[in-house]
Amino acid sequence: MITLEFSSTDIRLMETNGEKVVRWASHSLEPGMFEEEAISDPHVLSTAIRQLMTSSGIQGRDVIASVSGLYSLCRIVKVPTPLGEPVTEEAVLEAAEQVIPLGEEDPYLSWQTIATGEGGQQVMVVGVPRDVIDSEVRTLKSAGINPRVLDLKAMALARAVNREQALILNIEPTSLDVVMIIDNIAEVMRTTEWQQEELSSEEEAEYLVSALELTVSFYNAHHPDSSLDPATPLFITGPMSGDLDLIDKLRTRVEYPIEPLLPPLEYPGHLPVSQYAVNIGLALKGTAVSKNIEQGGYLPLDINLLPQVYRPWRPSRKQIYFCCAIIAAIALLFPLYKVTTGAMAETSALKTKYTAINRLLEMRKAEIKEREPLQITIAEYSTIVDMGSGFIEDIEVINSQAEMLGIDVKSITHQGFSISIVCQADSYISFRNYLTALEQSGRFLSPIPPPERFPYLEGGTVTIKPLPSE
Repeated sequence: MITLEFSSTDIRLMETNGEKVVRWASHSLEPGMFEEEAISDPHVLSTAIRQLMTSSGIQGRDVIASVSGLYSLCRIVKVPTPLGEPVTEEAVLEAAEQVIPLGEEDPYLSWQTIATGEGGQQVMVVGVPRDVIDSEVRTLKSAGINPRVLDLKAMALARAVNREQALILNIEPTSLDVVMIIDNIAEVMRTTEWQQEELSSEEEAEYLVSALELTVSFYNAHHPDSSLDPATPLFITGPMSGDLDLIDKLRTRVEYPIEPLLPPLEYPGHLPVSQYAVNIGLALKGTAVSKNIEQGGYLPLDINLLPQVYRPWRPSRKQIYFCCAIIAAIALLFPLYKVTTGAMAETSALKTKYTAINRLLEMRKAEIKEREPLQITIAEYSTIVDMGSGFIEDIEVINSQAEMLGIDVKSITHQGFSISIVCQADSYISFRNYLTALEQSGRFLSPIPPPERFPYLEGGTVTIKPLPSE
């Protein structure tokens, strides 16, 4: 799996094999590559990505990439739904309009049910500006990459930390993310811009502490009965997490214990895991242990922000089942088709043979017209021939009606004045319709006596009598 993290100052690649980090690489970007988190020059950035992949040996077309949370909105909304029913797109959009402003340029919306309760389901809704997603997808495709999954940085960070309750401070040169994890869910995700180069080291620390305290205060104000525990661990990640002086200043200013990042991956000891935390979280996407939603709590977040318009078409589960059902039906009906085709061919050959016999008989009748014994013989033979012709037509009617109604005709026995049919239908209704069709064909005496225990039989032996010739 290959993961790619974008920021305004650099790009970071990581390759994992299963649960093991194989290799990683980064490349610094020139200023002005991003404008309000939208890529301003996709061509230059795509060239930088290709060069980094070539130099690092990290090759692949399918990539999981991160998306900045700046100008994005994440809200947990309650969607009223009947018990046991999934949420619909219309219901989610209606609930999202109450908390996410939707204007002329609506953001791309993605969502996931994270909990269920009495009267509805709790759904995490994420709205990302269209220009941010569109510019990133264009850049990746220009670099020869198929973006398989796009994931919000804050969600990837929560996955990398892998704690039931935690604080995350992700520090980048031009933006910072504050993430609050409550009950295994990223309850609060806040991304803001800042100008780090304009601040002294003391001012940097004060700014970061203020951003952290503001986010915690916001949460506590909305959850007075469950304020954040001061013992909650704080994880510092991002490109600036390697600034030891800044980390020491933060350690003396925050009340929360700062802990090192220990992601659930096998990795070399010299990997700066805090700086590649987003890549690690992207690599862990889809690996979280699933939780039964009926057990309470929240389900792990696994939202793909890639809009449907950019995803390759894949058949749905219903379409796959439907195709399999059609193939199975064809496989089951093919032997019957072969038997029916063979019977029709044999019937055609018999009709040709009887036509030739009739012509020969007419020639002989002209020669022995005045011979009484031969006339009697000819009359008897004509009776036999007429009965044979009627037999062929009876078979055609029996088989054609069976083919139209999906009846499996196993054998036909013609006894001159009666015909026995052994057949099987897929339901008693089809079997009943088959007898009705034979009666309405006009070739047999009706009503046709049904087998015992009719009309709820699905098959059996049916005895019919042809109409006497006029």
